Parts: sequence; C-alpha cells; structure tokens
Amino acid sequence: MDTKIKQIFIGGYTKSGTTFVGRSFDLLKGVYSKGEMDYFRLFYKNFNEQLIAFNRNIKLVNEEVYDGGGTIEPFKDSSVRALHQKIFYHIFFNGKAIPLDCTAAVEKTPRNLSHIGQIRNIFPQSSFICVYRDAEPVFRSMMRHMFAHRDKVFGDPLSQERQEMFAGFLKSWVANVGIIEKNRSSLHLVRYENIAADISSFLDYIQDNIFEQKMELSASIETLSKEYYLKNLPIERRENSLVQIGPSKITLSENELELIQEKCREPNSAFDF
Repeated sequence: MDTKIKQIFIGGYTKSGTTFVGRSFDLLKGVYSKGEMDYFRLFYKNFNEQLIAFNRNIKLVNEEVYDGGGTIEPFKDSSVRALHQKIFYHIFFNGKAIPLDCTAAVEKTPRNLSHIGQIRNIFPQSSFICVYRDAEPVFRSMMRHMFAHRDKVFGDPLSQERQEMFAGFLKSWVANVGIIEKNRSSLHLVRYENIAADISSFLDYIQDNIFEQKMELSASIETLSKEYYLKNLPIERRENSLVQIGPSKITLSENELELIQEKCREPNSAFDF
C-alpha cells in the first residue's frame, strides 16, 4: 500500500495505561488514534495460513490442470504485506477513505507487545510504544475491573477465580518483561506513572522522537483527565465505565503484595520517558 502515513503501535500489559497513551496521541492534529483492533492476534496468523493454502492450491492447479500455463499467480511476500495493510486500514477507518489530513495512524492494543515481529513484517517503518506500569497497580486495576464488570468473587483474595488469575498474572508478568528486554532496541519504553504526572512533556517527547517535528494540538491537555472524560460520557454509561476517579474497591492481601514484590521485577532497561 503506497501511503505516507506514519504507523504507530501501542502495547503493554493490560491495565498498564495503554488507553491513556492512545488518547494522548489523539491530541495532535492529523493523528488518528484507535484501539483495540487486536489485528495481529485475530487476523495475521489465520489469514497467512489461508494464503499458504491458496498458494499450494494454485501451484497444483497451474501445474496439473493448465500444464504449467495457469494465469493466477501465488501470493508473494510483497503482495501479502500490501494486502494486510489494505485490510488493516479498511478496519481502522471503518471502511471509509483515509482522511486527507491524516499523517499518522495510532493503534492501541495491549497484546501488540506479543506481536512485534508480525507488526514489523507488515509495517517495517512503524514505531512501537511500550507502556510500562508498576505491577501492583496493574494487578489492582485488573481486579477492580473484574470485580466491577465480571463477577464479585474477584473482590475476595481467597476466591478460587482470583487465586487462579493471580497465579497467571505472576507467570505472564515475567513473560511480559522478557519480551520488553528482548525487543528493547526497537521500541520506545515509557512509564505510565511518568506520563500521567507530566503529559505535556510526554507530548514533547513523541513529537521530538517519533514525529520529529512540532505539531499543533487539536484539544487541550485537560481533556485527558478522568474527570473530563466521565463528564462527557452519557449519564447511563458513567457508573459502569472502566474509568473511575473514586477510591479502589480492591484490597490486596499481604500474600499478594509479597509475591508481587518478589516475582514481578521491572525490565532491566532504562525508560525513554
């Protein structure tokens, strides 16, 4: 796909602040931010398997049915890449034409972190933002989400469901840190706590290091606040929003806190922001 649009992907452990970072890009004129397509988990592998099957079939048909003279050619890597790009942008812009003022497309999906290789294959020149947040608030936020939107049993540290999720969290956290360290040279590693404390400096950072130019704002920084977001939600959706400003309903047990401190280390990498 011949386009001068800059592609930016945001990933990180779920509940690490990827949504907030995605919304911050939306403040820049000409930058379109969206999440969560989860394209590379839901499309990439399955679609490529279909293309491989198609290529096998075409080769067989060309050789056996048309005696080597078939006119349909198998997909090459370049055409696979172009097709993925077309599908990606079709979904991203809801089947509509790419806006004329679009200079960058930002896609936010936490799982993007597990698909850096696939993303690079389809968008070789893309930039990747990895959002990191300390493990304790991540797990606390996960449990708050589960308690408020899935099942009240997640509010109890002794419930089987919560214990199973906690055990999974400890294992997946280690894998998450490993991915960050393995791919450190090809990503922008940013800490959520730093961004939330100084969004203005973060906007300067992405303009200097990703866009390499100063850009106009399409809205004020204040519109990123939770208060502003909730105020502009329809009344019937505010109470159940994942964004809340009240105190957390979740209390972590001493065992959870101890294990998080013991098992959930930070990446052995310096943060860009």
